[in-house]
Formats: sequence, C-alpha cells, structure tokens
Amino acid sequence: MNRPSLSPLLHLALCGLVSLAQAAEYPAQLDWSGRVSLAMPVSGIVATAPAQAGQHLKKGELLAALDTALFNARVAEAKAAVDQYRQEDADAQRDLDRISELYARTVSATTELDAAKLRRARIAAQLAAAEARLEISRHQLQEAEMRAPFDAVVLNRMVEPGLIAATPCQPNPLFTIARDHELLARTQVDAQHAHRIKLGSKAEVLAAGRQFTGEIRSLSVLTAHQYSLEVALPREDDLMPGLAATIRLP
Repeated sequence: MNRPSLSPLLHLALCGLVSLAQAAEYPAQLDWSGRVSLAMPVSGIVATAPAQAGQHLKKGELLAALDTALFNARVAEAKAAVDQYRQEDADAQRDLDRISELYARTVSATTELDAAKLRRARIAAQLAAAEARLEISRHQLQEAEMRAPFDAVVLNRMVEPGLIAATPCQPNPLFTIARDHELLARTQVDAQHAHRIKLGSKAEVLAAGRQFTGEIRSLSVLTAHQYSLEVALPREDDLMPGLAATIRLP
C-alpha cells in the first residue's frame, strides 16, 4: 500500500525544523570593537585635550595636542641649517665647475680638482643630513597632535592639560577609544563547529530582542577543544557592550 505523500508546505516546514535543529546556538556577550589605548609618540606638555569620555569622533578629529613651542623651534633650527648648507653646496658646485674648466685647459692640477670634488661631496652629505633632520622635526611637530585614527567613541580619558606625556619608551596612554559603528559578539565554540567556521562568513546574532546578521571576524585558539569566536555587527542605539546575546551558527 502506498504511503500518503506530504504536502509541499508541510515538507518545507519539516525541512525548516530540521535546519533549526541542526543550527548551534552559543551564549555570547557584546563588547566594543577595535578597543585601543592611545599615547603620544613624542614627549611634551599637553596643551589641550578637547575630547571627552562618551564623545563620538570622526576620523581625524582632535583628541589632544601638546605645546608646540619647542617643536616649532626645532623646525626653524633645522630649516636654517638646510638653508645654510644649500648656499654652501651651491658655492662648492661653482668652485668645482671653475676648477674643472681650468683642469681641462691644463691650468689646474689634479690635486686641486680632487680637493674641490671632496669639498663638494662633503657639503652635499651635510645638506642631506640637514634635510633629514628637518623632515624629522616636521614629522614630530605633526605627531604633537593626537587625532582619531577612525570613527570612534571615547571610552576613557586619562589626561588633563598640563600633563607631561612620557617618551615612547614609557608610553602614557591618554585615551581609550573603540570603533563607533561596530560591536563584537564574543563567545566560545567547541572544536566540532570551529573547524567549519570560515572568517568573513555570516552568522546570526540575537540581542536586545532582535536578530542581526553579523560577520565572523576572528577565531582564536583557547585550548585544544575550545576556540574564541568574534562576530562583528553594526552598532544600534539599543545595543550596548555588556548585553547578553546569542550567536547562531549553521
């Protein structure tokens, strides 16, 4: 006797139940994405720090700036040295051209020509070194300003005007920031599912009573059987770090 066949709608419903049953759900927690502590790469006294905790910044907006008086003086000193060596280099080149012409007419000796070439080479090297010092001084002047490296939210502010920023060997963090438009859902998965996870693939995240589609950002080893999974998702107004979430993997 032939068995009654399932209706197409009932068949699809059963397939959906099977698919849900095969999906794995992991409890997770939302956290900031791209959290980083920022320190000045150069030493100096903090002149201003307009950014406040909780403030949202666009990429390139100012967080803090050092007193630039000393940096400007170094740039001026380096520029003066460059100007001096450029004049000396031009004079040495004219002298070399003159002696080379006399040497070609057998009026000047080889030793005199060699001395002119040596003087020109020495001044050219001094000019190159002075130009390098000027470039370094200008770069340090630029680094006296701390700007947001990406669209960010300020998590912590550990600076006030008048603070002495330490040297790069002893960094003194001034701000902690995170990405403004992205959160991470973090969980741990077992090896059974870890080997099937591909970075960049999609995963469903349930949080604040809503469902989001996130992107698997990282999968790192914790133990021989456990892995740390991070899923990035857009930050909405009702999503905050610390909220419980669920990550659903196929």
